[in-house]
Amino acid sequence: MLGIIIGISSVIAIVSIGDSMKGVMDDIYKDIGKNRAYFYVYNVEEFRSTDFFYLDDIELLKERFSDKITYICPSESLRSDVTVNKRVIKLNMACVDYGFDTVQHVKMLYGRMINKGDVDRKSKVIVLEQNAALKLFNKENATGQTIKVKIGDYLEELLIVGVYKNEESPVLSLLNGQDIYEDSYVPFTMAFSSSYGFYALDIFVADNSSVSDVGDDMLKYVANLKNREVENYQFYTVEEDQATLNGVVGGMSVAVAAIAAISLLVGGIGIMNIMLVSVTERTREIGIKKALGARTKDVLFQFLIESATLSAFGGMVGTMFGIGLVMIGGSIISIPIVVNPLSVVIAVVFSMIIGIFFGYYPAKKAAKSDPIDALRYE
Repeated sequence: MLGIIIGISSVIAIVSIGDSMKGVMDDIYKDIGKNRAYFYVYNVEEFRSTDFFYLDDIELLKERFSDKITYICPSESLRSDVTVNKRVIKLNMACVDYGFDTVQHVKMLYGRMINKGDVDRKSKVIVLEQNAALKLFNKENATGQTIKVKIGDYLEELLIVGVYKNEESPVLSLLNGQDIYEDSYVPFTMAFSSSYGFYALDIFVADNSSVSDVGDDMLKYVANLKNREVENYQFYTVEEDQATLNGVVGGMSVAVAAIAAISLLVGGIGIMNIMLVSVTERTREIGIKKALGARTKDVLFQFLIESATLSAFGGMVGTMFGIGLVMIGGSIISIPIVVNPLSVVIAVVFSMIIGIFFGYYPAKKAAKSDPIDALRYE
């Protein structure tokens, strides 16, 4: 049974890990936004200044697709070292437009988020993440304080108007590893001049609109606006990214599970060998049964039941062992484990089929034995 136990436990564990990772990815992309997309310049041999996105272009897109998109902003971020009273941190500043907190959940602890006035006035303000506030000021409520950050070649003094808490899942934190940069938000108009051309846009599509349809419409509109081909721009959705990643995870799970399933064949061969030994050892018993009236199919059925039971028991033990192994691993790395009941049923049934398949030859050999020769066997 050892081969069956190892094979089934390996397959169950691998399939469960694959399902669990898909669940983790679903949660991650749910936080990012299912209806989120990135629009950027793509596949251009020689860039022209007009190929990029300017503030006027963004306003035109807002106007043209006002009923189909809920948020559009340049996809940009800045990084800077920040020092306050000899406390130093590395800060990542995500450049956002007003209304970002309506399409993405931002849990404000103190103060407020970036608003329309900040964007319109190009206000030198910032919203800090809780950990950044604690590291710089040794307290969470840092609203009203100022920090100096490097934007381009200049040091700018920014007023902290809010502090928020990053509710990133522990799984995402684990996948990201130890990020040396703390998070924050700034108005995108403050960080870049009015004449700056942006390479990419961050877009949220309205819930009542099809992301792919909106993408096709925007590609045609921008290509016409910029006197370019549709192929020169890319509308890449979060759903596409998730589908690609799920496909990779699923493919790897299937491949590794198939390799692990080889041990099931080894276990099946082991069961066949054991059953052949059992038939040889019980030759006299078979002869007595046949002499007392047991039919060929009765003996065949008896040995098939034995091999199937042996294999099914190994399958159940392997299933429990595999689930236990995955549960322990999941608790260690704080990943919610998904065990598909269907995969458990299939594993046990498959192990029984293995037992029947490899037990058929020994059972057939026992059933066809001559009772006279069997009774003479010592």
